[in-house]
Amino acid sequence: MQSGNDFWNSLNKEEQEELTSLYKAILTMENPEELHAFFTDLCSVNELNSMLHRWQIVLRIDKGMSYEEIIRRLAPPAGKTVSSTTISRVKNCYVNENGGYRTALKRLNEQE
Repeated sequence: MQSGNDFWNSLNKEEQEELTSLYKAILTMENPEELHAFFTDLCSVNELNSMLHRWQIVLRIDKGMSYEEIIRRLAPPAGKTVSSTTISRVKNCYVNENGGYRTALKRLNEQE
């Protein structure tokens, strides 16, 4: 699996600048409604579902749930199909990657 840093390094300078521009555009959104409008313009329904699915897994990993518990919680009637491979990938990023998930969770918890 390609890491975020590998992806960044695979981009040419123009693509890196454009990706940075996308990040900055996201940062200009002022509330969840604006973000919803932006992401529904930017992403397909399948892409949004994939991001939601990963975030649901992150929230459950952060609560210390086991793989089996996550699979059970996200299975029907929640309507999600969850594989242990997906959970493993998300957990690897949660534990070992750039800290993005943990930073987001920390800031969300500070707002509550």
